[in-house]
Amino acid sequence: MSQYADELRSLVDDLAASGNPDLWNSLVGLGLPRVGIDEERGGSGGSLDDLLVVVQSLAGHGIGVPVVEASTADWVLSHARELDAEPSTVLLLDSALDAESGTLTAELSAVPWARDAARLVLCAPHSAPLVVDLRHASVTVSPVDNIAGEPRDTVTLHATPAVLLEGAPSYGAVRERLALLWSAAVLGAAHGAYRLTRSYVAEREQFGAPLLKIPAVAGNLARMRVQLVQADAALALATEAAPPEGATEIVRITTAAAATEIAQIAHQLHGAMGITAEYPLHHLTRRLWSWRDAVASERSWAESLGRRAAEAGESGVWTRITATGH
Repeated sequence: MSQYADELRSLVDDLAASGNPDLWNSLVGLGLPRVGIDEERGGSGGSLDDLLVVVQSLAGHGIGVPVVEASTADWVLSHARELDAEPSTVLLLDSALDAESGTLTAELSAVPWARDAARLVLCAPHSAPLVVDLRHASVTVSPVDNIAGEPRDTVTLHATPAVLLEGAPSYGAVRERLALLWSAAVLGAAHGAYRLTRSYVAEREQFGAPLLKIPAVAGNLARMRVQLVQADAALALATEAAPPEGATEIVRITTAAAATEIAQIAHQLHGAMGITAEYPLHHLTRRLWSWRDAVASERSWAESLGRRAAEAGESGVWTRITATGH
């Protein structure tokens, strides 16, 4: 747990409440996207836990900014070169691209915030990361948005120069870091949707009493709370100093399930109010639907966890459960 959690949450809450139309530049100016990167590498210092607090707090306000992507790209870059002020983004690939000639020719889909970034860090299994200049003349960026209205652009590379980042973190390390950050983002948005829904049913009256007094409404609110408690516990487990094997899969499965149920119940309890453009619920639920499958789908994480269990065997699974105390 971050020792600066309360201070970071308070700072993000103040920024969110300010209504600043240039929030991203304010975050950059305060160094928040580079929290979790050592100062000697050009970062703001602090730990991954600190960055998780920043991500979760921003998501709790339904704010969509590229803090997950920019922070991860800079974390990778900081291991191979000195960081500068230019914005970067990151993309995970299923397989390595052919860059033996020092250039890349490819069409990349769902590249987060490519239109606003100067560099793209590409991470693939069994290969060192590559970085390309998105402002190079050989690069074409075609704007595409996800369901939350956030950039997930198509990037076309035409013999674009690519630099190998020797000494940078492995694909597995980058994937795990992104999984934890997206889990924190989903949790933040889920908590935000719960708070908004609880406030709504406590204030909205029917038959002379708040909606919260209706047993079915109270029961659904309790279901939301249970999902949050489970997801909070899964993230705490995954961020322990020595997390058990499979903890990353568990937190992604748990937060994805929470996102689905909480978004559904939130809209059920809000009724028509929840889908109006002026009401803030959709800023949270559209992000829950978009972020729940970031990095990989819930099914993919479940299959990975299942393979771990199958490889360990019955006695192995039992030993791990009883030995770790989880």
